[in-house]
Amino acid sequence: MPNIKFFYAPDACSIIPHILLHETRTTFEPIRIEMEGSDESFPESFRKINPKSRVPVIVVDNEVITEVPAVSTMISSLAPEARLLGRTPIETVRVHEWMSYVAGTVHAGGISHFFRPGRWTLSTKEKDLEMIKRRGLEIMRNCFVLIEEKLVGGYAVGEGFTAADVFLYFAYRIGVRAEIEMQVYAKFTELARRIEGRESVQTVLSSEKIHSIF
Repeated sequence: MPNIKFFYAPDACSIIPHILLHETRTTFEPIRIEMEGSDESFPESFRKINPKSRVPVIVVDNEVITEVPAVSTMISSLAPEARLLGRTPIETVRVHEWMSYVAGTVHAGGISHFFRPGRWTLSTKEKDLEMIKRRGLEIMRNCFVLIEEKLVGGYAVGEGFTAADVFLYFAYRIGVRAEIEMQVYAKFTELARRIEGRESVQTVLSSEKIHSIF
């Protein structure tokens, strides 16, 4: 087994690979990173590891891997028997499709604009920041409608648990934090409830000292 270090921030998108590491019972060293200062930047020691200044980061032996879909794919490769990327070629494609959508559209397009509006403008005017937040909230709601429409079974892909389910659980958690009425998305809510009940998720919630949403 390789030497693995995992850098995360509590209740951030890094919760996704954190859950997957526990789901696969991978041995790793968790390293909690706290944001600093009024701009909530990461400490310099962490920025040297990841100049992007973002979590998560996983270091597997000497390989530094960033970006949630890439980190999740790495974890899947460490435990292929867990089938985190699905059980057939088309399921693998669908898992990557969900991971890309949550990371690229729900998170970057919606969540980041709502919670970090200052990243998307040079303006410091409150009205400009508020407009960005409103647009981010609108994007999140539109995404949640689409997710609700696309969910057809007990899991996001196929008939079993995959990494896609954890990506969607993260999106649901953030919807709750944004005070969106998430209960209107019945299938999405049922999926998130099922995933939160897993032992791996409960372990991570306890480890990161964050609350359950159900």
